[in-house]
Amino acid sequence: MIKSTLEATELPRRAERLSFAEARTRYQGQIFAFVANRIRPVQEAEDVVANVFVDAYRHWGRCKGDPRLWLLGIARRKVSDALRKKRPIWSIREEDATSNAMDEFVTQAQANQAAAMVAKLPPDERDALLMQVVEEMSIEEIATVLGRSVKATNSLLGRARARIRRQLEPLGNQS
Repeated sequence: MIKSTLEATELPRRAERLSFAEARTRYQGQIFAFVANRIRPVQEAEDVVANVFVDAYRHWGRCKGDPRLWLLGIARRKVSDALRKKRPIWSIREEDATSNAMDEFVTQAQANQAAAMVAKLPPDERDALLMQVVEEMSIEEIATVLGRSVKATNSLLGRARARIRRQLEPLGNQS
């Protein structure tokens, strides 16, 4: 059947937008996990997550695209702010070192050494690498959270891996 000119030129309807309350209910656990992987103790991670959702509520009208990625972007900035105030050492938890995503990257015996190497990376490289390895995010998702293009994110991850390889070279000669 032939569509009228008006029907043929209509744009498809956009997916319904989540309310702030729905997004908070749906993504609060993921945002907490993201923050808790970077901030210790748990009480401080909870404070950071609360600040993430306060900011998200204030600026909910600015959310474009996937609310989860938008919230992760806010969380990343809040984590950076908290770490600048209190420069703790990031560590790989035992469950991270033995998880499926990490089992090829580190063994239990190498977890502390790997954590030290990752901690030496520049913040953007460290965040991108952790999002890929620990949170198992796609490059497209990481790019959205970092506010970079996919190509720039690929380059960032390549630089992070190259820095880790350079740190590993002297260790390979010790055998």
